[in-house]
Amino acid sequence: MPPKTQRSGQDETPRLGSENVEPLDPSERLKQLQAELTQHNSRIDHLSKQRDVLQTDITGLSTTVDQVRTTVTNYESGLKDLHNRFQALEYFYHQKNKMVLAAIGERKALIDDLIRGYDDEITRMKDHLHELNGRQNAAQAESDHAGSVLDERQKEYDLATDVQQDVTNKVTEMEGLRADITKADDTTDAASMYFLTLEFHGKMRETKIFSQHEVSLELRQKLGELEAAKEHARSRTAALGTVQTDYTTYKAELDAKIAGRRDNLLTEIKLVFPVHSEPSVSDGTGSAPTPAPAPVPDNSDSSTATPAATPKK
Repeated sequence: MPPKTQRSGQDETPRLGSENVEPLDPSERLKQLQAELTQHNSRIDHLSKQRDVLQTDITGLSTTVDQVRTTVTNYESGLKDLHNRFQALEYFYHQKNKMVLAAIGERKALIDDLIRGYDDEITRMKDHLHELNGRQNAAQAESDHAGSVLDERQKEYDLATDVQQDVTNKVTEMEGLRADITKADDTTDAASMYFLTLEFHGKMRETKIFSQHEVSLELRQKLGELEAAKEHARSRTAALGTVQTDYTTYKAELDAKIAGRRDNLLTEIKLVFPVHSEPSVSDGTGSAPTPAPAPVPDNSDSSTATPAATPKK
């Protein structure tokens, strides 16, 4: 017969009472499971939020993809017509430009100067507007900083005003700690009493009873700083308003100059080179001049006039 295989000590079923093992407390196990459940729920909530954000992004991108597809399809359907129209305009330009250059003659140089001067003025105005924008941004930053300083000074003044309530709250809290320390002492709870005593000492170190004179000086100082901050904030706000008005006004002038560029240049050109005659019919777009009426024959000359017929009796 084959020898019996000996089982290791790990394979043997432990006997009750064979080892001095502390059984697991069910309440502790319950706490562990509850903690694990809380962790899982927290992670599920986090993943749910990520899922919702991702779904929102997917929905938005899906709409955008449809819009892009529609835009491309519509452009394709109208592309041939755009090509034809543009080619017709190119042909018109090349034909008309030759005629215009031949007809303009020496006037071309002066008209080019008018156009160049107008465009140079627009460029200068754009540069100045950029400078005004820089001033506006700087004034905005100064105004924001002045507002932040004002908020800090207001908080400091409020704290100085509430000094009595603040000290009262700290003293009341220490009185409560004193009661807790006494209670711990009565129950010989040395550990709790030690911790509460440390808390009591920390609160006591940060509590100071100011004199009336000290409170008066503090209030006057904080009030002075607060008023100075208000004045500075008002001046920065006013400066910002001035720069913003200058920027807005100048931008409106520039926009109007750009928008009226073609009409304004045409007006200047017509002032320099006024048109004294009706346009001729050259390209089929003008109207033909009205022909002058035929002259009426002069019947005052008796030698050439036809004698009137004499009525018969």
